[in-house]
Amino acid sequence: MSSPAISTASKIRLNTKQREAIALAKEAWHLLLYGGTRSGKTFVLLLIIFYRAARYPGSRHLVARFRFNHAKVSIWMDTIPAVVRALVIPRHGYEMHETDHYVALANGSEIWVDGLDDKDRVEKILGREYATVFFNEVSQIPYPSVETVLTRLAQKIEGCRTLAVYDENPATRRHWSYKQFVQKIDPDTDAPLAYPGRYKSLAINPEDNRDNLPNEFFDTLDALSGPRRKRFRDGLFQDFQGAVFRNWDVVEAIPEEIISRGRTSYGLDFGFSVDPSVVVFIVEYDRELWIDQLLYETQLTNQQLAALMFPMVSQSVVWADSAEPKSIAELRAAGLIVTPAAKGPDSVRSGLDWLLSYSAIHVTARSVDLQNELDQYAWKADRDGRPLPEPVDAFNHGIDAIRYAGEPLRPSRAVARIRRL
Repeated sequence: MSSPAISTASKIRLNTKQREAIALAKEAWHLLLYGGTRSGKTFVLLLIIFYRAARYPGSRHLVARFRFNHAKVSIWMDTIPAVVRALVIPRHGYEMHETDHYVALANGSEIWVDGLDDKDRVEKILGREYATVFFNEVSQIPYPSVETVLTRLAQKIEGCRTLAVYDENPATRRHWSYKQFVQKIDPDTDAPLAYPGRYKSLAINPEDNRDNLPNEFFDTLDALSGPRRKRFRDGLFQDFQGAVFRNWDVVEAIPEEIISRGRTSYGLDFGFSVDPSVVVFIVEYDRELWIDQLLYETQLTNQQLAALMFPMVSQSVVWADSAEPKSIAELRAAGLIVTPAAKGPDSVRSGLDWLLSYSAIHVTARSVDLQNELDQYAWKADRDGRPLPEPVDAFNHGIDAIRYAGEPLRPSRAVARIRRL
């Protein structure tokens, strides 16, 4: 395929699965590529979008990730430039608009990159119509957000059929993408899809992309822990038999009536490079716990963290990891009311016992990272696979923040804390 915007000098080495994906995109209305990391899923879907943009002048295409910062780093700064180089698009054939983050091709087509984690950004997205929508890393995107954006998959271009594409390192079989694309059922009602043939999926794993990856990379994947290896190397949707949390569900939001009648608290778990800083808001009411994720970000200094937290927590007390006294002091110096939560040899297990004592745990739809943690937080197992009374130290940053937030809601802990203060 060629156009005024794309050179016929393009030389792209596609693996067999990527070629399958291109063939499926010609017949699907919705196409999901799922599998392990660095398997070429995102690259080939962006390649499809560039071809569609080149073939249909004046068409508009959206690439959306849950968090805009992640979209900017991974899509705008990394994968799109790689696709442009691979296609050998001449410099006069396109322009990258750094302020608004869209690529304009010479034929009038546009490829926009955006995030779904901000109301203003979503409103901008909903102000346009698109011929193609690409949901990148859908394990992090709530289903209501997908449904909302799909209402703008409505640009009418002569000869161009609208198309929605998705990719992910698969989460668990509870996730809406597994229900919709593998089980072919409605994620909300579990009823059979009205048009199951419109939903196509394809597994692509690092092994399929071996020719484009260093051998040492596979040693790294082989060394991952069991659940991570299954997800990032083998690309499998999983059921965690030893899951710590089972009695939880997803709600659209915490009802105002619950907030006004219940006991509320905020929790903070510190992170930076790899581990995220997490802020949660919890409400206890009638032996049920309601949880809303307010922040889940890496690479935040304490000054940046304080600036983000101010509008979230106002002048409320925030219970934080006591192992970070310097960070607590810096947040206090910035004007936040941060109190260290009690920690000890039994703090994790006692905190989990407290959480598991609730008759139900409700997590808001936008709290996708917490949902992933609750799905994958598991008990350790012995050699025979039997659960041990100790959790695996993984998928627990948000859960730790919830435990800290629970400090004033657990009577014995609250009394001890008041005495020490």
